Amino acid sequence: MALTREDLQSFLRWLDEDPEFRAALRQKLFAEPLIIEIRLPTDWMAKVDSRLERLEQDVGTLKQDVGTLKQDVGTLKGKVLEVDYRTKAANIFGMILRKGRNASEFVSAKLDEAESQGILTPQETDFVMAADLLWMGTIRRGKFMGETLVLIGETSWTIERDDVERATRKAEILKRAGVWAVPFVSGSGWVDEKLREDALKQKVLCVVDGRIEPSRAEWEQLEQTLAYWKP
Repeated sequence: MALTREDLQSFLRWLDEDPEFRAALRQKLFAEPLIIEIRLPTDWMAKVDSRLERLEQDVGTLKQDVGTLKQDVGTLKGKVLEVDYRTKAANIFGMILRKGRNASEFVSAKLDEAESQGILTPQETDFVMAADLLWMGTIRRGKFMGETLVLIGETSWTIERDDVERATRKAEILKRAGVWAVPFVSGSGWVDEKLREDALKQKVLCVVDGRIEPSRAEWEQLEQTLAYWKP
């Protein structure tokens, strides 16, 4: 038999008037956990997934761009510093050399001669001539006073191990060609303090913010560095 409106109204009044019945009915109806499953449209979810994937790609690209930008800025700073050291070379190295001047032409002639004699390869010649700075003059004082010396160096905003290795390798090539050349590295600072200590042990002149180590006050140590590279 179908329920009438009067039946439903009587049932609702019963619920209002009988708290125990109401509690029993609630317990019966909700004896099992109520699980609500929400299903989002498949095409909508696909669009969300696609947008998230593009966002991840954009973030990855942005990180690469920032990394490239940092590298480019570092390179630009190094180039600016390189020009600055070339401009101020006479002042920076004046405490070691008199009559300082660019040594590119002098070194090039010596390398050509060594190459024609089979002492050096063309690749070694090109490697040396790619140095950031070639400077020469006569030694100002001490037991080597008056002798001609070449300084060959690498300049970077932050001095790294590769800079030290390139400078020493180029000085070694010039030594084989009979040129007395002392390597130096220059920059605004070091990648770490240990590298600075290693460079000094390898008899490399270290120039930071225009100040040379070993300094003029350490002339005996400086002469040991010069003597190490003498052919």
